[in-house]
Amino acid sequence: MAESAEKGKLLVLLLSNGMSPADFTAAVEGLKNQSKSIGTHKRRELFWQAYEKLGSKAASLEGTPQCFLSFSAAMDDEGKPEEGSAEVTELTKRQRGLLGSVDLLGHKIKAAEDPKAKSWLMAWSEDEAQEAWDDLMGAEPCIYLTSDGVFVATRYKRVLCKALSGLPKTLKDVEEIVGDLAPEKPLRSVSFVGNDPPVVNGYNVFLVGQIDKALGPALPSTIGHVQSTSTSEIYDYFLQRRNGHVIGEAGKLIAQMVADVGKGLVPVIGAGSTRDASKAYKNALMKRVYVHESMGKFIDRVRSDGQVELWVIQGDVEDTEFGKYGKLVWELFYRADLEAF
Repeated sequence: MAESAEKGKLLVLLLSNGMSPADFTAAVEGLKNQSKSIGTHKRRELFWQAYEKLGSKAASLEGTPQCFLSFSAAMDDEGKPEEGSAEVTELTKRQRGLLGSVDLLGHKIKAAEDPKAKSWLMAWSEDEAQEAWDDLMGAEPCIYLTSDGVFVATRYKRVLCKALSGLPKTLKDVEEIVGDLAPEKPLRSVSFVGNDPPVVNGYNVFLVGQIDKALGPALPSTIGHVQSTSTSEIYDYFLQRRNGHVIGEAGKLIAQMVADVGKGLVPVIGAGSTRDASKAYKNALMKRVYVHESMGKFIDRVRSDGQVELWVIQGDVEDTEFGKYGKLVWELFYRADLEAF
């Protein structure tokens, strides 16, 4: 659905959890009225069209649907949206189960006459629509400890895996809790596409909230800490930790490449040259690649094919080894002279 390039840019994404068609339609009508405040006249017309088409789809639904309802529009040569279309995607059995067992983070719209109803609608628009879809379908989860318990979470969803009576006070306490965290025991999956509980690694575990003053400096690099309890800021912190880890992994590959060159070996690692990277990719030699977010076309191509392990690095990297070697590093399946291709 939303990931399909042929259907254009995703502009509105709705997620219904059992709302009746009448309540669903009324909620969409409310969103349409709110769109009057959108900046430009042309933009307002586009979203008016979007909510009209979404409202028509909502009214045609039967029963109490659990589904995605999306509006996408093709882009013209100047990147401006043209005529769009609405589409309904029924939730899978797994996705329906997650709506009852995982917290979806954000505002939930409920029927005006029954604000305590269990049925609800969530809505995302403009850039947030694609961000929400990508998060629900494929975002890497983090694992964090609060005074309430151990959570597995992304930006838009989380689940409590183990209750705690408070944050650990000593490093020993932290290590005992983290040491007992394993997939399904108790770490749970929040993935909308399959059961995929996380595994503790070098960057995805951290404490959230106020901790003992002596504990912070004692934490190893593999366990972080963020003061903020905002779910969005928590995930931002996770992304920062992951980015730092990935930059370090790219640096290790560069060190291996330099060592191989020093020994006169044909490197199994390449860096910097987009021409050589393209050769490696086209000839199915590339095993994994670390690339800066600025190389959007290459990233889109690799991501759409899904054949290569892709790591996208964000932010200012000029002072890192990764930045000094052209912001592009890859590993081949075997040693090969790319000049021969």
